[in-house]
Amino acid sequence: MRTEKADYSEISEVYDQARTSCAPHLQWWFQRIAELAQLAPGRRLIDLGCGTGRWTIPLAERTGCEAVGLDNSPEMLEKARQKDGANRVTWLVGDVEHLEPHLQSFDCAFLCLMLHHLHDHLTAFRGIREILRPGGLLLIRQGTLEQITNDGTHRFFPETLTIDRKRTPLRAEVEHWLREAGFDNITSEEVTQTTYQTNERMLTEIRLRVCSVLRLLPEEAFERGLKRLEQHLAAHPDEPSLKQDLFTLFSASNPL
Repeated sequence: MRTEKADYSEISEVYDQARTSCAPHLQWWFQRIAELAQLAPGRRLIDLGCGTGRWTIPLAERTGCEAVGLDNSPEMLEKARQKDGANRVTWLVGDVEHLEPHLQSFDCAFLCLMLHHLHDHLTAFRGIREILRPGGLLLIRQGTLEQITNDGTHRFFPETLTIDRKRTPLRAEVEHWLREAGFDNITSEEVTQTTYQTNERMLTEIRLRVCSVLRLLPEEAFERGLKRLEQHLAAHPDEPSLKQDLFTLFSASNPL
């Protein structure tokens, strides 16, 4: 499928203002990923579509693993390098759908919120399998189409759902592509996370438009949606569902 893509050279300027690496809900994810991938000194991790290193740097610091962050946005990678003061991570410009042959023998490949940016998922998964060692693990953190249709973004900015229906896969589709790419031991786990501790935190992220689909809206549509959201929060300040999001954690192994 062809996908619409936002300009991450612009998003890079505000991304870390809205999505910090110390957000409380991330601590569970860091621990879960480290446990599943058995990350430790001597183990190799590649974070595909790493952005500003929001996941790469904490995972490297927590586990001592050898980490590589790959992204096709030089601007996002520059932000990552600035944050990586200890030079724990190797940062590479690259395309998840066209991985270079020299990227080999990783114990774990991790993708976070990347599937809606890919044109050809099956080709991408086959390429990822080639850079994993036998027995290596692919982990994917993604909100699938059935999970995102009623979240805050799509509820108050309905035009985003038109865009994401075309580019966001269903859970069953991801599992199918993984099987077709040759992975085994495929599992999927639904996770409910509290993304925002306060309404103001949510509004900060929305106003900065770090969620890429918001960058694809005409300005008028964005302003209408923002006004709807602000009015709803003023009338229903304690609605817990708006602070929560659903994700699926996919796991798949490269056969021995």
